[in-house]
Amino acid sequence: MAVLEKIRSHSVMLVVIIGIALAGFVIGDLFTSGRTFWSKSEQVALSIDGKDISIQDYSARLEQLQNQAEAQGQKLGDEQRMQLNNQLAQQYISEYALQKIASHIGLSVTDDELYALLVGKGIAPSPLASQFFGTTDEKQVNEFIRQLSDKQIQAAPAEQRQQLRAMQTQFTLLQEQIRTQRLQQKLGTLLSRTYKINDIDRELALGADARTVALVRTSSAMIADSTARPTDAEVKSYYDTHKDFYRMQYPLTQVSYISLQVVPSQADYKAAEAEKDKALSELRGATVSTIENAMRSFSTSNKYFSKAYLTGAELDELGLGADQVAFIKSAEVGAVNDPQLVSDRYDIAKLLGKTSSTASLSVRMIVLNDSVKGQADSLLSLLQGGASFAELAQKNSIDPQTAGKGGLVTIPNRYGMEDSTFSEFMLQQLSANSGLKLDTLYQVPVGTVVRLGQAPITILAKAENPQPAVEKYQVAFLTIPATFSPDTYNGKYSALNKILGEGGGFEAMAKKAEKEGFNVSRDVVITTQSPMLGQIPSSRQIVSWALNAKDGEVSPKLYTCGTDYLVIPAVGTHTPAGYAPLSAVKEEIVAYLSGQKKAEHLVKSLEAKKLTSLDAYAADLQTKVDTLVDVSYVVRGSEPATFNGIAMTTPIGQLSKPFAASNTEVMVLQPIAKTPQDKAVAASQIKQQEAGLARQYSYRAFADFIQRMKVEDNRARFY
Repeated sequence: MAVLEKIRSHSVMLVVIIGIALAGFVIGDLFTSGRTFWSKSEQVALSIDGKDISIQDYSARLEQLQNQAEAQGQKLGDEQRMQLNNQLAQQYISEYALQKIASHIGLSVTDDELYALLVGKGIAPSPLASQFFGTTDEKQVNEFIRQLSDKQIQAAPAEQRQQLRAMQTQFTLLQEQIRTQRLQQKLGTLLSRTYKINDIDRELALGADARTVALVRTSSAMIADSTARPTDAEVKSYYDTHKDFYRMQYPLTQVSYISLQVVPSQADYKAAEAEKDKALSELRGATVSTIENAMRSFSTSNKYFSKAYLTGAELDELGLGADQVAFIKSAEVGAVNDPQLVSDRYDIAKLLGKTSSTASLSVRMIVLNDSVKGQADSLLSLLQGGASFAELAQKNSIDPQTAGKGGLVTIPNRYGMEDSTFSEFMLQQLSANSGLKLDTLYQVPVGTVVRLGQAPITILAKAENPQPAVEKYQVAFLTIPATFSPDTYNGKYSALNKILGEGGGFEAMAKKAEKEGFNVSRDVVITTQSPMLGQIPSSRQIVSWALNAKDGEVSPKLYTCGTDYLVIPAVGTHTPAGYAPLSAVKEEIVAYLSGQKKAEHLVKSLEAKKLTSLDAYAADLQTKVDTLVDVSYVVRGSEPATFNGIAMTTPIGQLSKPFAASNTEVMVLQPIAKTPQDKAVAASQIKQQEAGLARQYSYRAFADFIQRMKVEDNRARFY
């Protein structure tokens, strides 16, 4: 009882304690779930109108794009990878916009429609499908698709399943691409039908006669910039009245930076010259048998020697300059050129030998299967007796690609192949489709039919029709670069790092950097899509840092970009998505208004001269009189619309006043004749113009829809 009484006496305190414990539990749970929420949000690469694309999904698709590019032989550096990255981001955004519009207006691509586009059933197959399958034959495509079903893959040998699964993934991606492409076509067609040339413009274009017009035109760039610079007030006024031109879907960041490209010092140039002299000495005394040893001691990555004799065209393919090729063609055997320092390198070439040989050979071949006993002997006998090689190849060769041409293949005599023989390389090229593999080198005299190969494949071959001989050269090539030494690089690094270490803010650093001759760039605009900072290669790492840094922050480290750039970046301001600030687009507006002012200034200057003929205008502007025929109200594109309006409203024979046709061009014209307009031709032109404008406006409408979507681009967190 005493215990209960004691508890009752402290009941309020107990409730408070329990409440605090419960609150702690709830708050703890809230923070735990909050961490989960923030962790999830931090894994979002793109958010499009609230739809999140995770970095995992995004990276998987990006990897596919990169693998495809590399499979096609592209070399991907930082800039190329970022271009693919931007391409993928835009693809996500466009696909989302397309699906959103389609769902609102009821556009879709049915499964039957997709199947028809895959196999060409009733309609032309999609080019994407034809490229993927390598055929447009419906039966072959259906069989290909059947092989990619889960059931067929499971039944395939274990060693083939991984490859089939990869193909199945590619096939799924193909279907998505074809469906998207078809949906885009439907939307484009629908949007283009919403545009028509109005009846007044149509009647005006069809009712007026065509004209022949003489004109004088000149660029307004001849006016000095100082006379056409717009005031700050004019720039601000233009910006305020054209603000939609500067609408931004993504935030932007202004970055200032100190940069330095490390270049060779005078000591480095002297070292390169000494290395060049040593190489010349070694190469002058070298022969064919010793040239490789002579070149081995030089560490340059650009050196070449081949025992083969090469044509002039093949020398060009090696990347030799015009001077080196000209030297090789004109030099005596054993000569070495006298290289000069060009683009920080010495290119040394030695001519080791010279000869002439056939440019190419035509080859006829019959590929046979040894399972047909005696067939090869029988055909060889017929050929040696004078039978037509082409006819026998068409009837008997099991290689479909060569059989259809009578067994004929032309083999260029490239990279040292002898003109009277086939090398192992040539035979492998001939028999690539037959599965023939040769382990020895066969000699085939021109004009002689020979039997080659080993079970189960035999080839009957005949070399014929050697082309005229060309000059060939045996060369050695060596480049001695003038590169900066580690001492030079370390000296520059230390100088820039010292400026960074002394701190004091970016402007204080910039003043010191300018005194030492380093470059200072200010207020360079970047976005999440920028592949690099300014023109500095391999600088995406700086872009990523700047996008995530605070306003006014200076990088705590000195960045190295590529092999020779050193950069200290500092963030100016971050501007959220919406409208670009005037400071970011000012120079663009200044350039536009300057062009406009120049054109206006030139027009007034020409008007003041009161010239009375086109010849006088041409003489004054140091240009000539042009004549254009079939001018009408239909704008052709080679002249601005202003020209058509003035040309059609100025009376025949009358000289127009000078006018600004655009903000870059000034014209004076004189209609000199008119001809009845061919109504059918004019109607066709209007129809083409209408179709072209319809496509253009449908594209603009879709692009404007995309521009107005809310896109949150977080890729800078990851790339």
